Parts: sequence; structure tokens; C-alpha cells
Amino acid sequence: MTSTDASIVKPPPSKRLRTWLIIVTIISVFGFLAAIPAAFFGTYMAAFAADDPSASADDVWNFMVTVWAIVAGYIALIVAGVVGAWIAYRKRRNRLSFWISLLAAAPILLFVAAIVAVMLMNVLWTASL
Repeated sequence: MTSTDASIVKPPPSKRLRTWLIIVTIISVFGFLAAIPAAFFGTYMAAFAADDPSASADDVWNFMVTVWAIVAGYIALIVAGVVGAWIAYRKRRNRLSFWISLLAAAPILLFVAAIVAVMLMNVLWTASL
């Protein structure tokens, strides 16, 4: 084996990375399942906007399209992150696999952070000093 052949050999897949990818995949399934009721809730809220006498049909359609576009982008990021991370892991591109997996984890972590921030602000807002 020459020195050029040794530089071509890629590192073996990491067991810690595989564990991380399994965790991200499981969390992504829950994030994916949470997006479906969120889209239906957004559409349901558009019905209330349509009930307002001052709302035009365009406003309601804009609201519905915005909700569905956000949900579609959220799902696309999750799917692209999970599938891309597993493909990179299979090709033994460990660092790339980790960074692509963050593409799937980021929307879910941001969603959880937003919920925590709302709960924290609710506690701080209602606290009597």
C-alpha cells in the first residue's frame, strides 16, 4: 500500500455518530407528525379569518398559503436532513453527516426553544414583583 492509497481510505463510520443519527431520526419522526396537526390548525384558523366581515378572500388565501408553505419547508428540511445525513454516513463522510443531521434537528430544536420562550415569558409576565 502506497502513501497515496492510505490517504484515500476514509475513516470508519463512528458509533457515536450512528447513535446521534438514530436519535435525530426518532425526533424527526415526532417533528414530522407534529407538523401535520399544525397545518390543519393553521387552516382551521383561516376559517376564523374568513368569518371576519372586513377580511377579503385574498387575505384568507394568503394566510392559508403561508401556513402550508411554512409546514412544507419544515418537512422538507427534516426529510432532507435525515436522508442526507444517512447517505453521508453510509459514504463514511462523518463530519458532513453530522452537519447535515443538524439540518433536520434545527427546526425541531427551534420549535422547542420557541415553546420554552413563550412559557418563560408567560411566567415572567404574570409574576407579581
